[in-house]
Amino acid sequence: MADAAPDREPWNKRIREKIAHPAQLDGMRAAFKTTLDRQEENLPRLPNLEERRKRAKEAREVGVRDGRLLSQAIERLRANKIRVLGPFSKNEAQEAILSEIGLERLVVKSKSNVTKELELAKFLGGKGVRVIETDAGDRIIQLAGLKQAHPTGPAVDLTRYDVAKIMSKYLGREVDPDPDSLTQVIREDVRQFIEEAGVGITGANFIAAEEGAAIILHNEGNAAECARRPIKHIIVASTDKVVADLEEAMNLVKLQAYYATGKLVTQYINIISGPSMTADIEKKTFYGMHGPKEVVLVLVDNNRSRVLDRTILECINCGSCLLRCPVYDAVGKDFGGPAYLGGRGAAFTAYIDDAPTAVSSGLTLCTNCGLCTEMCPVRLDVPSHVRQARRLAAGSGLLPTPEQKALVKSVRNYHNPWMQPRQAKGRWAEGLRLPAKGDVLFFAGCSPALLHPEMPRAVVEVLRSAGLEVAYLGKEEVCCGSTLQKIGEEEQFLRTAEESAKLIRASGAKRIVTSCPGCYRTLKEYHRYLDGFEVEVEHASQTLVRLLDEGRLRFKGVKAEVTYHDPCELGRLGGVIEEPRKVLESIPGLVLREMQESKARSQCCGSGGGVKTAHPDLATSIGARRIAAAQGTGAKALVTSCPWCLTNLRDSCKSSGSDIEIWDLIVLAKRSLSG
Repeated sequence: MADAAPDREPWNKRIREKIAHPAQLDGMRAAFKTTLDRQEENLPRLPNLEERRKRAKEAREVGVRDGRLLSQAIERLRANKIRVLGPFSKNEAQEAILSEIGLERLVVKSKSNVTKELELAKFLGGKGVRVIETDAGDRIIQLAGLKQAHPTGPAVDLTRYDVAKIMSKYLGREVDPDPDSLTQVIREDVRQFIEEAGVGITGANFIAAEEGAAIILHNEGNAAECARRPIKHIIVASTDKVVADLEEAMNLVKLQAYYATGKLVTQYINIISGPSMTADIEKKTFYGMHGPKEVVLVLVDNNRSRVLDRTILECINCGSCLLRCPVYDAVGKDFGGPAYLGGRGAAFTAYIDDAPTAVSSGLTLCTNCGLCTEMCPVRLDVPSHVRQARRLAAGSGLLPTPEQKALVKSVRNYHNPWMQPRQAKGRWAEGLRLPAKGDVLFFAGCSPALLHPEMPRAVVEVLRSAGLEVAYLGKEEVCCGSTLQKIGEEEQFLRTAEESAKLIRASGAKRIVTSCPGCYRTLKEYHRYLDGFEVEVEHASQTLVRLLDEGRLRFKGVKAEVTYHDPCELGRLGGVIEEPRKVLESIPGLVLREMQESKARSQCCGSGGGVKTAHPDLATSIGARRIAAAQGTGAKALVTSCPWCLTNLRDSCKSSGSDIEIWDLIVLAKRSLSG
């Protein structure tokens, strides 16, 4: 029996509250900008960054796929006198750690996302064990009872004044909001517990299999203090932390530091390969010299072994994906699971917790823009994992949202998502006398044909001016299925794709031209789902550039200053970045002013991934940021080449009160034919 679908209203209500009070996230945004600026500053010192990223990707692929590596790590760790327990489920790990603590009633702990996943502090507290977070950020959010805002900067969303209020309430006295004073107060508070505790708990950033060693990164020195508690050091790490050796680990260490903080190295890197020992007197080994007498590693599986697409485990928890995420910028830490944040966090939650928790974590908020992948040191394909998690949720009856269900029903009944009768699909082409068959097929797409009919008509007229005739399926054209796939409706997507492909094959087309980026990417990927589909697909901007290069197309001129918005599906995800710009540059009198965030790192308009349908306020809020960036260039018009972007950016203009004009690329090209 399917689980009951969660109420969507709370999410949209929370979104509206966030939008109404944008200053609440100013501290987080400022902290993220500092990290991005530092990355930019230090980038010249990493001339081999792309080589390092490729190597890191390969190391993580091996680490999460090769079970022999985990076995080797366990063997070597045990040989080094580290007691290894597990791998365990969540409950088993909690009980094992409690057992290892024994009669101790106080433990100190350093930053660890895996312990957050285990809800360890809450569990131990319920068993009478007091857990003190020793990282300054973690201590702040522990005292305030808040959720972390970033894996390496848990309290980045709080201002100094917020922190001062938290510490004043905790200490029962007024605390100066000066950052230096606050840091000293937190240090003194934590120090007393460190000195008293006999047991310390840490995480591990990586585990080197060949050497049998845990690698721990930190800036404050607190993790080393926790690791040196005299009775026992308990390391809690998930099974996906394993890498081949220290050499690979050090490359990952450097990348984690750079992508998490913008620095090239953290202040401390501890490599722990066993309990402290000495053999300086007659070579007799004595354990517990200046540190714990015992080191225990508790390995956590927590459903990781059941994950089929192992790539989601390659994440190194640097948090770089959050720095430019358009959704995270709008709603902050509400977007993400209990332990892991953003799109990846929401998707991962579906595996380590369940689908309802994933949906409650904001699974429907992700626009699938892929900027997180661009920002990720190992280029984790987060959008694909979000789609997979949405399929899981759809299989349990949790998704799609009510608004999206109407869209799915419309595609099923009318072959378009807009509740329009099938015959309406071809109205834009009336009078053009387009044949139904031919070598080159124009795929208009649902949104251009039904919402922006001037777009497909412009494509045909510009192509005809260059002597290129195209065929068109007319009212028979079926939705490509792009949106269905993004919202988790995989079965309906496959049925729709099969019907669409059948019609395309029957047209005799050898090449498809489309002006919709969603159609472009989806049609290009049909071959992955449908046997024998080998039709070439190109975006209309690519076609125009080819015709320009052949001398078959020439524009007269339009006098205007414009900026260009790269649609995520077309640019970052589709690789079509320069072609739209070449079209613009070929129009005499047109001045192109680039936005700071453009091309592969262009910001999303906010409408993708089903967000425009399910969360329209979120979509226009994200779009408003893009509008502001466009206005910042001094341009009078923003040009794009996607019907979804066109719609949402125009809506965002209305909601934000902007008077900048939003133009479609091909419509602009058509206009320039007559000068």
